[in-house]
Amino acid sequence: MKAPILVQFVYHTASREAVELSEYLHTTLNDDPAVPGLRIPTVFVPHDGTDRVPDPCLAVEGDRILVVVLADDNLAAHAHRPSSTGHTWADYVVKFREFCNGSSLHRFMPVQLTQHGWPIDSRLEDLNFLRAWVIDKEQERRRFIARRIIQLLLRRLQPHQSSEDAPPLTIFLSHTKLDFESEPRVVKALLAHLTANQPQKTWFDSGDIEVGSRFAKEIEGGLQDAALLAVLTDSFSSRSWCRREVLLAKHFQRPVVVIDAVQEREVRSFPYAGNVPVVRWKGDAQEVIDLLLREALRQAYSAESLEKRKQPGEVVLAARPELLTLVHRKSDQVILYPDPPLGAEELAVIERTGIRVETPLERHAQACALSAQSLMVALSTSEAEDISCFGMRLSHLEATLLEISRYLLISGIRLVYGGHLGSDGYTIRLADLLRDPVVEHLRDSPLDPSVANAPQLVNYLPWPSFETVHAQARLGSLVEVIFCHRPEDIDETLDPLFTDPICSEVPVDNPTRRFAWARGLTEMRTLQVASVNARVVLGGRIGSATDPYRGRMPGVLEEILLSIEVKQPVYLIGAFGGCAHLVIEAIEGRQLAMLTWEHHRMVPFSDQLQGLYRKRGIPWDQYDSIFRRLHDGGFDLLSNGLQPDENRELAVTRSTERIIELILAGLQRVCSSQPETGGADG
Repeated sequence: MKAPILVQFVYHTASREAVELSEYLHTTLNDDPAVPGLRIPTVFVPHDGTDRVPDPCLAVEGDRILVVVLADDNLAAHAHRPSSTGHTWADYVVKFREFCNGSSLHRFMPVQLTQHGWPIDSRLEDLNFLRAWVIDKEQERRRFIARRIIQLLLRRLQPHQSSEDAPPLTIFLSHTKLDFESEPRVVKALLAHLTANQPQKTWFDSGDIEVGSRFAKEIEGGLQDAALLAVLTDSFSSRSWCRREVLLAKHFQRPVVVIDAVQEREVRSFPYAGNVPVVRWKGDAQEVIDLLLREALRQAYSAESLEKRKQPGEVVLAARPELLTLVHRKSDQVILYPDPPLGAEELAVIERTGIRVETPLERHAQACALSAQSLMVALSTSEAEDISCFGMRLSHLEATLLEISRYLLISGIRLVYGGHLGSDGYTIRLADLLRDPVVEHLRDSPLDPSVANAPQLVNYLPWPSFETVHAQARLGSLVEVIFCHRPEDIDETLDPLFTDPICSEVPVDNPTRRFAWARGLTEMRTLQVASVNARVVLGGRIGSATDPYRGRMPGVLEEILLSIEVKQPVYLIGAFGGCAHLVIEAIEGRQLAMLTWEHHRMVPFSDQLQGLYRKRGIPWDQYDSIFRRLHDGGFDLLSNGLQPDENRELAVTRSTERIIELILAGLQRVCSSQPETGGADG
């Protein structure tokens, strides 16, 4: 199922400013801690590290695409210079305009970043564009561009919008008149700022109500299609009309943001002003408006996405449910609300109403009924060197990894990972995920008594990794750390550093030390494969002469091959490049250069390492034979319960929701066909 809307960035790949700006805009539209659940999908320009102009291609994951062109001097200077593909950058940009002109669903938005950055071609001279370059300060310029993108997205998501030029949002300022001239004069500052700078209509107070109108009725009408900005002061909660405005906004499911401008204290806080974003007033009116815009965008996007996913008779809530928004619902109704799910403590209160509330992915996870299987699933991942070729960034990969992990945990699955315990590693991030209220609840009350006291995350550390006591202590009881022993064919006679256990890190600075690392890593991966039931793979560093790996081959590739060897279910997510994509291509009969000995022998000490393996009689698979094995076996090698067309979809989709659905569906099929799956002990 497609996303309601998607943002596709277009820019010259040599432009550092445009690349950094696109990443800033992606962050603004995703995972904002102030607006949890704001996740607008984005796609970047595919880039293979050369000056090649990529083939113009409109993203297919969204119903509506907003193409944002970030035009600067790099784009203008190279606009008509042909590349090896025969395309020019001007042709590339013009083609996106044609895509948008050919559909009423898509929109083309040029942004001029430098004085001479736009227009780059006579075919584009008739277009309106955003003159962002006139704003001197970089941070202000970035916020300005982000704001305009959000405003345009809001217009595209509002089906009853009368005009593209109409205000994207009506802001209802809820406040007390007593505070208008009192410090810190929040309302006065907001009105002045909105009047001077914003394309939003502001619904202020009785001044907007016609003479003779019924006050209550006009207030109610004003809130039905507005976003509420509640200015919380010392006296706000004591005013009945202020309380009524908050109640009405939530009743109509309107976006609400609270400005905390309390100076001394509230005699009684209003309990129904919670469950919404709150920002402390620091004198920055634009910060407040931007927060309200993002919350409005989140609700509009969530509402449309949920409407596409709801089942007959279900009710959609675009905000997280609370007793106030459920009190008028029937006790047998099912409420669908946006991911991520509520914590156990809130759900326990809501359950007393008899109303069932759930998120789309939570429902899918529960429907798969995997919690009784005591499954352990290994995660194989790292940033791939070619991820930018797929229009993705590390932030995309990390967000997808954490969401997959969240819903595997919600399904009652234990996660297994092999990696270091440093602050920049995935082990720490996965451990933080275990502190999520929903995941915490599952850990405290597992459905399978056999894993009642077992940590939900197991981390394997290979010999000769070195980890401090401090690093281990940070994980506490959340993670079980398994230290792998030194392989039997490695000892101090080869090198004085090869002690077991070791006291310091072993560098990879000669063939023998790389051999030791390779044996230790293979030992760890073999032990891990024997303990898990399935493997999920996304990305995976391939390595090169300038970015070498320490093992026998790229780590994620070795993990895939070891799992395939024992017929363990493997789920390959290919949209992030790397080893996952490499194996998918081989299965489909395409041997990329990165799956050849010519590529990997350039990694330092590779020829000597091969000699050491042969001298000791240890199997050494050639890359050509690996390719033939993968191609001959096809998708059947993955043993993952998915049909070939489903595996092909998993290989290309960038939708986190669809990735999770496919993995859970495959696991359910594997479990239903095999009463006892894999080799794990539980």
